[in-house]
Amino acid sequence: MRELTIDETFSISGATTTPNDIAFFIGDHLASAILGGVAAAVGGGVIGFLHGGDAMGIFGLGFIGQIAGAIGGAIIGGVGGVIAGSLVSLSYSLPLANLLAQTIISGGVK
Repeated sequence: MRELTIDETFSISGATTTPNDIAFFIGDHLASAILGGVAAAVGGGVIGFLHGGDAMGIFGLGFIGQIAGAIGGAIIGGVGGVIAGSLVSLSYSLPLANLLAQTIISGGVK
């Protein structure tokens, strides 16, 4: 039995990295960041619109509060979604985005 070289050891253990692996990793996390940003912006906007005018009903300014809540929620949610989406792979974030879409469509956002 002969002694393995460093390259052979990396290949056997699966630790070798090719340019295709690096490109796939970057592309996967970039797609997850984009999906997470869009989904969280939509979700934040919906929640901000629903609760933005809660405290302004007495003056009749509830609609202005809803618009401000929707814009603020979309911005905050979008930034958080991009950050969170860049940390995980697309296979993790895609089911969460589908669940959010189903919740919004069914009217389950409260």
